[in-house]
Amino acid sequence: MRFCNLCKLHFTLTALLLGVMVAGTSAEPVDRDLDASVEGLQKKYSQVRDLKMEFIQSSKSPRRAAKTATGTLVLKRPRMMRWEYKTPIEQLYVSNGKTVFFYLPQEKQVQKTKVKESYDQRIPFLFLLGGNLKRGFSRVEWASQEKPFFQGNRVILAYPKKGIDEFARILMEFSPQTFQLQRVAVFDVDGTTNEFVFTNIQQDLGMTAGIFEFKAPPGTEVIGSGEAQ
Repeated sequence: MRFCNLCKLHFTLTALLLGVMVAGTSAEPVDRDLDASVEGLQKKYSQVRDLKMEFIQSSKSPRRAAKTATGTLVLKRPRMMRWEYKTPIEQLYVSNGKTVFFYLPQEKQVQKTKVKESYDQRIPFLFLLGGNLKRGFSRVEWASQEKPFFQGNRVILAYPKKGIDEFARILMEFSPQTFQLQRVAVFDVDGTTNEFVFTNIQQDLGMTAGIFEFKAPPGTEVIGSGEAQ
């Protein structure tokens, strides 16, 4: 179902963009360079209150043609998000921390779902606005075969723990100087890949909670359930 697949993807990425959990395996040799990078990411994003950035999303699947979309993402602690898609069609995916709304203006439809029903807490994400970088994944390693999108950046791969079967691995590209995340790719077990490249990243702009609320325009069909608007 279109709504469900997009909801899963957005919660995956937003969780990743709302508080990273990364774990190493103690039986393996310690990579101090990798550990330092994880600590750097942890330190940076533990201090973030809100973020605003532009994104390019590239989606690939064994069953469908590749697609590209662009838009703006705003995140605010705790668990507030606003994805505004501009191309190829306008879409809005927004959460006030309690309820998620996925709005398709051209179809005059909105999917409304409780956050607790849309997001599985086992998914090892929660990234840019808090969390512990060392508790969610079974393994983290350098992505030695992956070329960074931005010259000079570094790239790591994180693998989920057993029992989390939606995702095979997650790629994260960051600046080694600022520890700013600039690319994230989510690899599903079915071969689907969603890659997000972030630009024009702005931090701590003082975003108000009001932009994470949604009121359905007159004539909009509301699908699903959720807490009151």
